[in-house]
Amino acid sequence: MECSKAEGMVTRYINRTLTLKEQEEFLQHIENCSSCYDELETYFIVQQAMQQLDDEDEETVMDFRRLLEQDLKRSRRDVIRKKVCRCILAVLGCLVLGFLAAFLIFVVMEVFQLL
Repeated sequence: MECSKAEGMVTRYINRTLTLKEQEEFLQHIENCSSCYDELETYFIVQQAMQQLDDEDEETVMDFRRLLEQDLKRSRRDVIRKKVCRCILAVLGCLVLGFLAAFLIFVVMEVFQLL
């Protein structure tokens, strides 16, 4: 992924509007590109600071870098979890199709034996 594309995805990442594939590519890119990571960090800190200003508890001071690291870890886990779920659903779908095919073959063979 090129930096310009990754930089264009920063806001969508923060707003949680990336597709699974985009999220995975984005996470891989920022792990290896310090410039794009810094861009994400800046936007993330601004967003978190704005959110903190909106909260009523003004004495709360957040470690924004730690929050970003936690968010990235959660995003990586989400990507893995979604991919595993897709694989499980694909396997289950194949099993269902296999059982249906076996059932249809059994029914067809029974019909031909009756004739």
